[in-house]
Amino acid sequence: MLARTTTRKKELKVYRTKKGKLRAGVILCLLVYFSCLLAAPALADGPEQNGYVADKPLTEYSHGTVKGDLYYTIGTSKYSGKIYGGNVYSVSLNVNLPEGASIKFARLYDYWTWSAELITGRDPEMNLSLNGQGLEPEVKYSDRKLWGIYDYPSGTWAYNVTDYVSGSGSYSVEIENTGPAASFICFDGVGLLIVYEDPNGKDIEYWISEGADMLNSQTDENGNPLYYVTPNQTICEMLTPTIQFPINKATLWTVIQSGNWPDNILIVNNKEIPGICNGRPYADLDLDTRDVTADLVSGENNIRFQAVGDYVVPSNSFLIVETVPGTGDEKETSSETTEGTSEDSNEQEDEQASSSPGPGFGTTLALLAAGKLAVKKRWK
Repeated sequence: MLARTTTRKKELKVYRTKKGKLRAGVILCLLVYFSCLLAAPALADGPEQNGYVADKPLTEYSHGTVKGDLYYTIGTSKYSGKIYGGNVYSVSLNVNLPEGASIKFARLYDYWTWSAELITGRDPEMNLSLNGQGLEPEVKYSDRKLWGIYDYPSGTWAYNVTDYVSGSGSYSVEIENTGPAASFICFDGVGLLIVYEDPNGKDIEYWISEGADMLNSQTDENGNPLYYVTPNQTICEMLTPTIQFPINKATLWTVIQSGNWPDNILIVNNKEIPGICNGRPYADLDLDTRDVTADLVSGENNIRFQAVGDYVVPSNSFLIVETVPGTGDEKETSSETTEGTSEDSNEQEDEQASSSPGPGFGTTLALLAAGKLAVKKRWK
């Protein structure tokens, strides 16, 4: 009887020992499992789709020649903050063209960002009017992150306003958020582009591109990508003009939403030009104009924008080449081609700088990383 009791005690001890080890093993497995879940964002190869890569090259809207010039102004544009459903964003545009100039065509750009309802990204609902006349966008360009939090789209809507811009004067733009009351849209600004004819103007050839390509190649302090994207994946094609030499001068304009990161690079053929973005006239809509005559070649050229760092959205590029009259094949004055539209219908700096035409113109693990983007927007 004593032997049986002793044996039973030994069996019970072994059982308790095995049970304790089993319980400890289960706990250990659970700890490992949850640790893997927490580490997943850092160990993953990245999302299946990532809107932060350069996957939406700008579209060439128009290419042609004219005796005259181009004029571009953003008027009183400024970053709006969140415009909720039922509220309006307003901009005034003052246009000052040479006496005797006639408008060939005019195009209005609505630069918007971060469209959402509560914390869910959504396509925006907007009504835009020019001097009280309601207009429909001719083309809607947009891009979005496609993963994680803050998956909010941004974009550029383009409007044909040739019939509503008669010349020099003041024009008012109002954009109403017509979405639900809890929805919001942030506006980076509005831009008005005019191609005009002037008997006393220059002989120019121009290329106009438009779009919205959301880019972000930001890294941590060790140089590791925060959003699974490296700078060699954030090179947006802006223009591919074929130019006939000789030329007198070539001026390039770029319009970059959230363009306040100085490490971004303009690439003209094989020439890399740093400092393309300096946050002027303001951080949410960077306008850059520069002489690129020495960087172009006779024949096909390639103009690109490389995002090096935080979030940006390239939205426009305008190239104006002053041609040499009487050289090469004669071009018809005011000839024009547009993409995706008939020629007949022309379908598809800051206000102070626009007071005179000037040089061709009137003058952005996973949870933690995404939080940095929120910081960027929060300072605005």
